[in-house]
Amino acid sequence: MSPAATGDTLALPPGGPSVTWLGHATALAELGTARVLFDPLFRSRARRAGKVDAVLVTHSHVDHLNRWTLKAVDRDTHLVVPTGAKHVVADLGFRQVTEVGPGDALEIAGMEVHAVETRHDQGRWRKGDKPDVLGYVVRAAGIGVHHAGDVDFSDHAVFDDIGKRHAIDITMLPIGGMMPLRWYQRRRHLLDRGVHIDPDCAVDIFERLGAKQMVPVHWGTLNLRFGSPRAPRLRLEQLMAERGLAGVKILAHGESLPAAAR
Repeated sequence: MSPAATGDTLALPPGGPSVTWLGHATALAELGTARVLFDPLFRSRARRAGKVDAVLVTHSHVDHLNRWTLKAVDRDTHLVVPTGAKHVVADLGFRQVTEVGPGDALEIAGMEVHAVETRHDQGRWRKGDKPDVLGYVVRAAGIGVHHAGDVDFSDHAVFDDIGKRHAIDITMLPIGGMMPLRWYQRRRHLLDRGVHIDPDCAVDIFERLGAKQMVPVHWGTLNLRFGSPRAPRLRLEQLMAERGLAGVKILAHGESLPAAAR
């Protein structure tokens, strides 16, 4: 696997509340004085995010809970991982490590952190094993940001519930895996719990959540060279044109989307 070579400027502009996509599922949310990093992958990007109050890990797959990358994060950072994953990071020396499951909530640096459900296979090396999988809704400065982690082609009613419980200004949803998009689309009818959703499904979840804006993630960063890493983006752009999806914002690596309070 290798990083895609598109838009890797990693320029993090200062300013008000925002979400910055750093590549793959890695994103930085800046909400008032609180700064939180989701699923850091690649040390250079973790360092460019700067000092953060919390790192939130959605699940234990190695492209989301990446020990090598976490070693580049300041040890004073509050590390939050899914239930069952604490042992994976116990030796890394973080001052505080907290396990959470869907429905749990905590406060970090004045920011509300809610662990919410998602749909993906559990485990680190084997399906159906521990640790848990989850997403997050974080809220501060009047802004609510949702990161879904990874999502598969199963029952998505959980996102209706999340949208009812939380006012979401920006949602980050995956639109591609690490294989050609057409491979995933052929298997949609199987409801394969181990396959990442495609752009069509991501748009459906965006609408289920009732979010104001959507930032696509988990595309164009890792590619196994069996297809174009741009295929998920091209399909999403087609959907945007066909359906007038003004709330969908495609970012380059390192680009930020300002967030406005409701």
